[in-house]
Amino acid sequence: MEYKVIQDIKEFKSLENEWDSLFFSINNYSVFQSFIFNYYSWKEILSSSSSNSLFIIKIMQEGMTIGFFPLYNDKRNTLRFINDIHCDFCDLIFCKDIDFSSLFHFILNDCSQQKIQLINLKKDSVLRRFSLECKDINISCFFSESYTEFKVDKGIFPDNYNRLLCKQRGEIRRILKKNSNYKHKLLDSSNDDFPINDILILKEKMIKNGIRSNNFLSVNQLKLIEILYKKKYIEISCIEDNEVRAILFILKNQYNLLFWIDLYDSSVYTSTLHNYISYIRFKSLNSQIFINLGRGKYKWKIAKFKPNIRDLYTLNIFSSRFIRISYLIKNYFISMITLIYRNFKK
Repeated sequence: MEYKVIQDIKEFKSLENEWDSLFFSINNYSVFQSFIFNYYSWKEILSSSSSNSLFIIKIMQEGMTIGFFPLYNDKRNTLRFINDIHCDFCDLIFCKDIDFSSLFHFILNDCSQQKIQLINLKKDSVLRRFSLECKDINISCFFSESYTEFKVDKGIFPDNYNRLLCKQRGEIRRILKKNSNYKHKLLDSSNDDFPINDILILKEKMIKNGIRSNNFLSVNQLKLIEILYKKKYIEISCIEDNEVRAILFILKNQYNLLFWIDLYDSSVYTSTLHNYISYIRFKSLNSQIFINLGRGKYKWKIAKFKPNIRDLYTLNIFSSRFIRISYLIKNYFISMITLIYRNFKK
């Protein structure tokens, strides 16, 4: 097995055809593993900081490319997945079995890297499975977060979703009836421009009302979202009357639909929930769909949709015991200082 580290954006761009060939040949990858998401996440967001450096590993066997490990080095000199904080699910992309012991030896020894932190791994990720089989004390994998998902059969929602009780179906119908004066609209880049003005209006309302922080949906992140929209990886669900009241960005991969980021006018009751329901109702009318509500166990999502709750994991890998202990001590002190600061602000 051979490895090549890609550290230049021009060389990164040259990987597009090989990357797409791997991505589209296997159906269980999310948009977060696509070339478009990783390339433009680096170009529009991460490359703006001089403390970040690209570190993509091209994995080859007998001269043929069999995988890509999309990493970058952050300001703490830790290798991470590209744009991991905005990825609900992270993983490498590959088409054949990979010798992970050899791969990590290459990263830590041949490339002199000290820390690797891989977040948002699904339970069935090959990286998590490797960590369970590995006995090295400098490799640890642990539960870090949850996500929720459910399947909806073809038909009229909520009647086509058998996890809901009669009372819960009635509540969904009541919400649809109560909001019947609002219009649901699905935007697609083939027919609709990217609604940047509506997005910015809702964004400012949410920040002003304290629902989101000041750095919510930065200019660079909006550029990435617009690119994904124009490349047809995203569709946009909207609720409107005389103005847009709610917006939902959905990452789509065939019938797998991931509710990624939503914006809403908090003065309009149930605008977000109405948007979710209307979108599911529209998409499931003619086909079975798989809905992923993304990271987090939000009480209202669980109460209204009764989804399956799944686990996500973090994998930490250190080059030595000393680096591992130093990292743990440093994180402990950072956590303590953060806690003291928050208590002081109260």
